[in-house]
Amino acid sequence: MDEYLVRTAKALEIARMRSGLSQQKLAAKMGVNRGTIANWEQGLAAISLPMAMRWFTCCGVSVARYMDACIHPGLLEHLEDDLSDLEKRQILIDAMMECSSYEIDALLYIRYGDHGSDHIGVLTEILANLHTPLKDRVAVCRMVSGSYEMAQATGTDPDPNGTTPKMEILYQAQDAGTEAAMKSNDSYTVNPNNISG
Repeated sequence: MDEYLVRTAKALEIARMRSGLSQQKLAAKMGVNRGTIANWEQGLAAISLPMAMRWFTCCGVSVARYMDACIHPGLLEHLEDDLSDLEKRQILIDAMMECSSYEIDALLYIRYGDHGSDHIGVLTEILANLHTPLKDRVAVCRMVSGSYEMAQATGTDPDPNGTTPKMEILYQAQDAGTEAAMKSNDSYTVNPNNISG
């Protein structure tokens, strides 16, 4: 059996088990039958990329993390394990090597930008927000986008020369998050490849 198919099947199974969803409940959320779920999970059939993304989203796990585990040997084993600090650092280094220029610029700005906020405070703020229900995260997202738009319109951006957000991504996140929350889903994903600029 193809190594990618094996890793993908295992990642699908781990995600579903972590979510607590039965095959039948996941099938209903995804709009497929239980047999299809079982075939994908056992590696008897290959799942398409859009359906794999949907699977991970329905399971409420990180789409990027689980997709990476399907692709890269060695990451799959770490989906369930408690990692050492050194292992976490290596995974982070590997992930950084695959980041877009925008992601690198944004992360460097959080750490070193002239925005006036402590980077640990900003990361903790993001982390705390991620531990709230999706509907609340969408509300925060709308508040942040409105505040950003106001700062730009009034010339009150505290660091106008710093790395600026790609607002198209934020708007897509708001829309996808709102749609998911209205369907009582716990997660969503955006496709930055569909965004210009």
